[in-house]
Amino acid sequence: SIIKECVDNIRLSKGVTLDMDATPIDDSKTYELFSNGETTAVFQFESPGMKKYLRGLKPNRLEDLVAMNALYRPGPMEYIPLFVDRKNGRVPIVYDHPLMEPYLKDTYGITVYQEQVMLQSRALGGFTRGESDTLRKAMGKKNFSLMEKLKVKFLDGCQANEKFMEGCKEMGKDAVELINKIWKDWEAFASYAFNKSHSVCYAYVAYLTGYLKANHPAEFMAAVLSRNLSSIDKITIFMDECQRMGLEVLGPDVNESYHKFTVNKSGAIRFGMGGIKGVGEGAVIDIINEREKNGPYQDIYDFVERVNLQSVNKKNMEALATAGAFDGFGTIKRSQFFAEEGSEVSFLESLVRYAHRMKSERSNAQQSLFGGAAEVMVQKPVLPNIPEWPKLVMLEKEKALIGIYLSAHPLDDYKFELTHFTTPDVTLQNLSPEEINNLKGREVIVGGMVTEAREAMTKTGKPFSVMTLSDYKGSCQFYFFGQDYVKFSNYCKQGLFLLVKGKTLPRYGNSDQLELKVDLIELLSEVRSSRVKNVTLELPLHRITKEFIQDLDAQAMANKGNANLRFNIWDAENKIMINLFSRNTRIELTNDLLHFLQKQEDLVLKVN
Repeated sequence: SIIKECVDNIRLSKGVTLDMDATPIDDSKTYELFSNGETTAVFQFESPGMKKYLRGLKPNRLEDLVAMNALYRPGPMEYIPLFVDRKNGRVPIVYDHPLMEPYLKDTYGITVYQEQVMLQSRALGGFTRGESDTLRKAMGKKNFSLMEKLKVKFLDGCQANEKFMEGCKEMGKDAVELINKIWKDWEAFASYAFNKSHSVCYAYVAYLTGYLKANHPAEFMAAVLSRNLSSIDKITIFMDECQRMGLEVLGPDVNESYHKFTVNKSGAIRFGMGGIKGVGEGAVIDIINEREKNGPYQDIYDFVERVNLQSVNKKNMEALATAGAFDGFGTIKRSQFFAEEGSEVSFLESLVRYAHRMKSERSNAQQSLFGGAAEVMVQKPVLPNIPEWPKLVMLEKEKALIGIYLSAHPLDDYKFELTHFTTPDVTLQNLSPEEINNLKGREVIVGGMVTEAREAMTKTGKPFSVMTLSDYKGSCQFYFFGQDYVKFSNYCKQGLFLLVKGKTLPRYGNSDQLELKVDLIELLSEVRSSRVKNVTLELPLHRITKEFIQDLDAQAMANKGNANLRFNIWDAENKIMINLFSRNTRIELTNDLLHFLQKQEDLVLKVN
């Protein structure tokens, strides 16, 4: 279904109709994607463990993907490191007998599929096709009593096979010992035997999805997002993947969006109107049909005049406005739709009334003597002059309707603090019960926004508080009892932005489970003033120009504070670095100063 959706997206955005049956099986970009482990959303190959093995294997042919699909299951997984080493030439490929090589060559000497056992039983032990299929069934059903009977036949068949016996003699191996070893390996294999034809089908579909992701990334991710609209957790994962891939995901727009995620003419992914809560499918279809029939909507007045007000009603328009679907008009803020300035009704309600009157007047207008329609004059409602909602309010409303923060994230204002003062590569998701054991005994600092908070009483009547802290990747709950409640309960308020420091220790009453024992909480808004003591600018000698010095001096004067200003100037030609500091200038690392520094080419900013 994702492949079909992606093909539709490609046809819509590029005017190209792909024939997936004609997909080249040797596409280098596709194998590069698999080799880099960039397989999020790729069928059957998206787990963290699989990604790790793919990066080691460096697959360059379909057979490698087929084998990995069969091996990545409980039991055969233990053979994956050997498979990877043999593939990359770190370990020699060996065969128990030369007759086995034609059947094990594709898997580097390791038995992976039931079909390999079937073919070898015929080549070595003289089994008929029917007998080899009986062996396959016995292995698949783990019928060891039947396999024991077949073992006798295999032993006799191998000893009667002249080529097998000659091969044993040339290798200096005892024939009976070798037969018993081969059979013992097959018995062990019976516990995880996999059908190659199944694995080929899975791997081929995986290759096709990998091909689309590698060659049509925006259209592929749009299809993946469309197919997971009902799962916010998955949407968040795939949105992060879009960001990693450098794909821009734009909010819904009445002039570009379709029902599902699609790709616009500039190659950006556009959120589908069907993903907005409260906007029905009928409304979306009518908006799209009118747009395709009579062209893009020019402004909000043009929109309400043209759409079917039976399906695109006030409730639908409220959801569209809140989610930003009218932002593309550029002349109206989201807050203005809901303003009641100088009126008992909102601007949106006035718009709907205006549109109904306009349509009624048009339908009743009499034809003039010259055959032309009489001009209809209805007063347009005046746009209220009010400011936009505060950023956090707007984003929370947006999230309530589309499930995620899309146009921005509340934490964006604190990216600097989160980058410089939290533990690298540790997120709140890493503190979940499933992952926290990887951080055993470590001191960590994390940051985020309080998205939920409550206070309650224990069974013994003691107060405690609970807060959920969320960052870009996930969230974590923190419980505060006793003295921790006294110290930290004031921070348990929804909407606060916090920096949390603690150590992972065994949970009270359950030593098998770890938790972050919090010992410090700070407001993110105060982190720069409390923690930034030194600001160091590291830059090459050729960047020290008169213009730069004047601009920096002006910024320092405008942003005076308590932090020391230091410089690391390096001369690449002479391989020299000089450390300098300002004796008379103290600064505050404000957003204006930070923005100025981040715009400077070749400048590295360090703080402590």
